[in-house]
Amino acid sequence: MTLSACETGLGRSKSGEGMSGFRTTLLRPGAKTVVTSLWKVPDDETKNLMVRFYENLLRNKMGKLEALRDAQLWMLRENRRTHNGDGRPHTWGAFVLSGDWR
Repeated sequence: MTLSACETGLGRSKSGEGMSGFRTTLLRPGAKTVVTSLWKVPDDETKNLMVRFYENLLRNKMGKLEALRDAQLWMLRENRRTHNGDGRPHTWGAFVLSGDWR
């Protein structure tokens, strides 16, 4: 399942618990892996990254961390190709994988 929501990787300080956020809310009850974002990313770029991520997982049989890294590097290359060498890290650098990375 995929839920697209901006800044889901940001946490809030909770007394006695440290940082707590959306990621913890999903991992604590049993989600094995969560991909969250640290800042707002435009919808089209998020869609393109997630399509590549899931193609890597399902078609290319990559592990989760490898699939995300490949999707981010792919987007970096595409951005450089289509935006005069600008890698536009704000479109791919926000995404963080937590939990089971395999």
